[in-house]
Amino acid sequence: MLVMLIAVLGVALVWMARESRDELVAPFLDDHWHLGYEVYDCGQLQPVLLNEFDPDGIHTHGDSLIHVHPFNSSATGVDARLGVFMDAAGLTVTNDLIDANESSFTSIDATSGCGDEASEIRVARYAAGNFESPLTEFDGDFRDIRFLENLETLIIAKVPVGGDMPTPSANVQAQLVSHGGSTNETSETPFTLDPLTGLPDGDTSTEDDAPADDATDGEDAES
Repeated sequence: MLVMLIAVLGVALVWMARESRDELVAPFLDDHWHLGYEVYDCGQLQPVLLNEFDPDGIHTHGDSLIHVHPFNSSATGVDARLGVFMDAAGLTVTNDLIDANESSFTSIDATSGCGDEASEIRVARYAAGNFESPLTEFDGDFRDIRFLENLETLIIAKVPVGGDMPTPSANVQAQLVSHGGSTNETSETPFTLDPLTGLPDGDTSTEDDAPADDATDGEDAES
């Protein structure tokens, strides 16, 4: 009984220590991060996601950004992960498939290859302000990818096996600059996205001219 008691106490102490540690990991409930994201099919940029469903405070506004300002603890700290965004946006990313619950999005099948080359699905993380080379690449467990910092970028792509991942586009760089990031582009004016294709339409209107975010994301105009 003494051994069992010691074991139970040990497990409890480990759990309490983990909970205490996790509480110190960003993002917190009062944070408001903006992460860039893009989806590519063999080098071809795909339309942005338009679904603004947002049960936890991790969502998009059809702007090539993941807005992270958690409403509850289930989307803070180590629980702020790509899977939360995928559920909100209706996005599926597996080793074999990239798909979204939107009519403008065409399913991307890894088994179809890139031209005459075999292909695979990977996710690359680009650190804030670095758009040249990935900080980390992932070839599985995509839902578990954590959001680590404000203004980083996640590229989701079908690429030739062993091939290079796409780098964040000028549009994503400009969007992040508009929220306080840095870029190697000469222009810091964000692009306006075509509502049908989700791609830049050449309009150089500033963010102040864009429609205001919904009530749950009202901080965006101030960020």
